[in-house]
Amino acid sequence: MNTILLEELSRAIGARQFVQFKYAEQEYQIEPHLLGQNKNRQDCLCGWSAENKDNPNAKTGWHCFLLQDIKELKIMEKRFYKTRPGYDPYDSAMSRIYYRA
Repeated sequence: MNTILLEELSRAIGARQFVQFKYAEQEYQIEPHLLGQNKNRQDCLCGWSAENKDNPNAKTGWHCFLLQDIKELKIMEKRFYKTRPGYDPYDSAMSRIYYRA
C-alpha cells in the first residue's frame, strides 16, 4: 500500500480537485470520486476521465486505475463541482472503500 499516494488522492477527492497522471503509457486527467480496494485486494482509484488535449486518444467516462500503476501524479488547481452520471458511491466492484466524493 502506497500511503503517500493514498493520502494525496484522498485530499484531492475531498477538495474535488482534478488529478493528472500517467497510466499504461498514457496521460490522464481525472475527476477522482472513489478510492478503495477492489475484489482482488488491489488499491484503486475510480474517476471520470475528462477530455485531455494532451491525449486525444483517452476516452472520456468512468475508469478504474490500479494505484500500483499510477505514475507522475499531479494534483491540479482545477476543481470539479458536480458528480458525473453513473457514479455509485457504494460501487460493488470495491470490497473496501477508503474515501469517496
